[in-house]
Amino acid sequence: MSDNNFAIQTHSLTKRFGRVRALNGVSAHVPTGAIYGLMGPNGAGKTTFVRVMLNLLNPTRGSATVLGHDVVREPVAVRRRVGHVAALQPLWEWMKVSEFTDFVGGCYPQWDPEAASSILSHVGIDPEMKIQALSRGQRAIAALAAAMGHEPDLLLLDEALTGLDPMARREVLRNVIEAMHAQGRTVLITGQDIADMERICDHIGFLVKGRLVLESTLDDLKAKVKRIRVEHERDAEIELPAGALEVEQSPAETSFTTADFSEALPASLAGPNRRVEVRDMSLEDIFVHLAQAELRRGAE
Repeated sequence: MSDNNFAIQTHSLTKRFGRVRALNGVSAHVPTGAIYGLMGPNGAGKTTFVRVMLNLLNPTRGSATVLGHDVVREPVAVRRRVGHVAALQPLWEWMKVSEFTDFVGGCYPQWDPEAASSILSHVGIDPEMKIQALSRGQRAIAALAAAMGHEPDLLLLDEALTGLDPMARREVLRNVIEAMHAQGRTVLITGQDIADMERICDHIGFLVKGRLVLESTLDDLKAKVKRIRVEHERDAEIELPAGALEVEQSPAETSFTTADFSEALPASLAGPNRRVEVRDMSLEDIFVHLAQAELRRGAE
């Protein structure tokens, strides 16, 4: 892909807070038009990554472009084309919802009030309600409506679905994220609900302790990461492939995860009195296995 095909592109992006590397040499590629799920344990660097994309934090080293604009040299151009919603985003309590969206709209020449009000109406939020009277989930929807009013080319949702009830979550997924995808616009979403990620994302990135340990389409990820189980004669030695993860062994059985599956692998493990089983893995299982392996590697 050329640079123009990426809504977000970073090269060796590093962000330090004192001795802590919140981001450690991240080279990420978010294709234009993708729904990209950025996953990782708590403290992995997901929010730091989003904040650097908005120039709310300056990188310590490396570079990042958003929609073709350098985030350090062209922050205004970035923010004009990006919508952003964060978990527990502070709002002005004394404002009505309509006053809040109108206030935000004054910052954007291309503001479309219908784009904002349609999101509120879909989930039954009265624009005349005071923000202080909204539930946690309703506040997230109000923030989302404000983020969508200028019809951004890129939407950054940082734990933004946290606290939404199932109906509101479904409305956001269907009426906002899927609509943006259908229009060729891009969404980057972070969060802890892996089922949501698996259902809506077509690209996945895994951050662990500030390192991007894997980046892939969801289909390729599931095709490459498999759980292998080999039944064999008691105390037989099994030659594991390089990079085998989460190895479990008993006298007559060996199991492991591979992140580089090919059809040749089961054949290489086969032999007399052996039975090789290949198991597909859910996105949650893949996330847990890769994260645990990376955390153990970092502790060595």
